[in-house]
Amino acid sequence: MKRVMAAALLPLLASCVSHGPQSQLGTQAKADQQIRLKRTSDCVFVSTISDFSALDNRHVVLYSMGRRKAYLAELTGGCFDVKYQTQIGTVDGDQNGQICGFGRDSIAYRQLGSVENCPIMGIEDLSNERREALGIGVPQTKPKEKEKEKAPAEEKKPGETP
Repeated sequence: MKRVMAAALLPLLASCVSHGPQSQLGTQAKADQQIRLKRTSDCVFVSTISDFSALDNRHVVLYSMGRRKAYLAELTGGCFDVKYQTQIGTVDGDQNGQICGFGRDSIAYRQLGSVENCPIMGIEDLSNERREALGIGVPQTKPKEKEKEKAPAEEKKPGETP
């Protein structure tokens, strides 16, 4: 009797096991994705930071000049739930007016009534190609004057109605 039940349960248990690149953690591409800074010495002026987007608990994208410029900031470990924050603050540790990957600069946010302070290890000024690779989007550009001139202009002849 026990063997019959075991034989009946075996296919059920086997169907619960995940196989291939799809798993409970997500796709293989996501599991293999690791964000690494290409440069760590870039800086952004505090007064130009207008928005942010957290990629995970170690990487925050700081936007300046609207969303035209983007900077990837790598934080030290232990900055839990920064991804779910709606507001953060930038702390200019050396008071030079810039947020850099050096000089005691950090990102702060409120967590359960206390302030979490996450030191910044490095900042990278992101190119459009790098922004696309990280999946954060590229800003829309305005059409240039020359492109506007190339558009055919409709000329009206005297006496014609539109």
